[in-house]
Amino acid sequence: MHNRLIIKKLILTGVGKQDAIICFREGLNVIAGASDTGKSFAYECINYVLGSSEIPSCPPEAKGYQSVFLEIKDSCQQEIFTLRRDFSQDEQKSIYFCYSEYKDIGENNFEKLSVRHKANQSLSKMLLNICDCTYETVISKAAKGTTQSFTFRSFIPMIMMGELRVTEKHSPIYRTNPRGSNLSTSELTAFQTVISGNDYEKKDKKDSVESVKARLRGQIEELSYMIEELRIENVGLEAKTKDGNQPNLMEEIEKINQFIECKNEEVKKYETEYEQLQIKSDEIKRKVFRLNDNISKFSLLRKNYLSDLERLEFIFDAHDLTQQLLDVECPICHSPMQVEEGASSEEYFIALSSERNKIEIQLSELDDTISYMQNEVREEEQLLENITLKSETISQELNRILLPIISEKLGEVQALLEVQEQINLILRNNEKVKKYNDRISELMDKIDNTKADKGYKIEPVAESYLSGLCNEISLLLRECNFIGKEMNVEYNNKTSDLKIESKDKASFGKGARAIINSAYLLGIMNYCLKRDLGHPGFVILDSPLTTYKEKDKKDGEKDESIGQGTKEKFYEMLANGETTKQIIIFDNEEPSKEVKDKINYLHFSGETSIGRKGFIPE
Repeated sequence: MHNRLIIKKLILTGVGKQDAIICFREGLNVIAGASDTGKSFAYECINYVLGSSEIPSCPPEAKGYQSVFLEIKDSCQQEIFTLRRDFSQDEQKSIYFCYSEYKDIGENNFEKLSVRHKANQSLSKMLLNICDCTYETVISKAAKGTTQSFTFRSFIPMIMMGELRVTEKHSPIYRTNPRGSNLSTSELTAFQTVISGNDYEKKDKKDSVESVKARLRGQIEELSYMIEELRIENVGLEAKTKDGNQPNLMEEIEKINQFIECKNEEVKKYETEYEQLQIKSDEIKRKVFRLNDNISKFSLLRKNYLSDLERLEFIFDAHDLTQQLLDVECPICHSPMQVEEGASSEEYFIALSSERNKIEIQLSELDDTISYMQNEVREEEQLLENITLKSETISQELNRILLPIISEKLGEVQALLEVQEQINLILRNNEKVKKYNDRISELMDKIDNTKADKGYKIEPVAESYLSGLCNEISLLLRECNFIGKEMNVEYNNKTSDLKIESKDKASFGKGARAIINSAYLLGIMNYCLKRDLGHPGFVILDSPLTTYKEKDKKDGEKDESIGQGTKEKFYEMLANGETTKQIIIFDNEEPSKEVKDKINYLHFSGETSIGRKGFIPE
């Protein structure tokens, strides 16, 4: 895992002056607010401490400030060191550092470094060493193959972009327009080194004309072979789809889908009816259960009534039997034994008869009730049987008729879609053939125009590196709603810049170019960090959003229908990114409140009475 740099503080000092301090942390840092509050000056101060040869243009309010400090943390060792550089012309080529936080620098001695990379003790070598970056060489002049050292300043165009560069039409890997620039070759080869992870190797001798032409012919032969393979593939596909016509296929698919939709409506109706029948069935079952439960209880009551009747009949039978007994003598005194009937015995038997009649009436009524309930159970069970039969009929209708029809039609749609996909594949192959033929024409022109010359050749970066970088950039542009999901981001080898849907970046307006250029630098950082390639681990942007204006909405179009704007999503995207990298943005545009709560945010109001006025304390 490569080490990274984390900028902790920027401090401006002067005799008799209050320190001007901006604190940073890992993740997204935004310093926003009013114009002319020192944001660009703060950007220039950071650039100056990191080795720029240009002394920052101090605004009037910065008069009297003499030195700028930059507190930096080593991400792996977690050590903090502080760099100091003075604005004095005499000290312009020197920079000082100590392994200490700014607040403790009085207890430590500063060591002197040179801003020149070749010096034994140089800022560039120290920073590259902390970043575990071992790159050594870039090409400075392509014609002669002259080389120069890869320095920490080689990273600067790829990690820092000021307010003037952010809207430029040329590629952001260049500090200035590469046409006529003496630095363009070294900047290009530094970029190639960073995204490939390999030092640029110059060729000792340019290939001969015949070697070049042979290589071009080899490429033509390979392309011709690929074209023939595509032709053979298309012949096979056309044989399978000879009756297929794309417009007719779409029309047929639409018809079948409409038929399936109609059948699905029928299925829904049957399913609804089936569900209603099941609900009715459950209700009947519950009712039958209650009736049977009541019949059981009434049957038990009936048994009790019958038991009472049997008891009463026993009493009457016992009375009849006792009346038939003969009078006998007492076995002791031989006197006649007579039973004296109580005065109320007749009333007693009248009450018993009345009770028996009452029970017989209740028993009769109970039998009628049980019979009625049994009839009701039979009726409900008949209804339940009818519902069951109807439910089975619906199931048969669904399983034997409708669902097989729908399944069959879905199979037809799938078959048509496969034919359509084959037709689309034929069209894509034809596009590839056209692209390959165009490439063959270009190579033929190169063969005709190849001449013997002297000098060295800068080989283009492998497509795999460039496609990986473009993927990272396209992810950023999509996440901030700048481009759609299906739009392509490509790398233009001629300009070392981007094309979006075949439109060169230079053709966009300056606000859109600022977004694209910012995504370019952020994409380089993401690309390097994911692949553990050498990179300082931070990107600093000045005014990436100031010049961008959102597109007007159509009449009557609601905000929610178009989603969040690119500016708002730009900040939100960076706020939700990994905190293992650091992004510092100076801009007039403020992030939303939700984003402010997630990030390190500092507002410059431009007014002394409102919060912090600007970089320089008042």
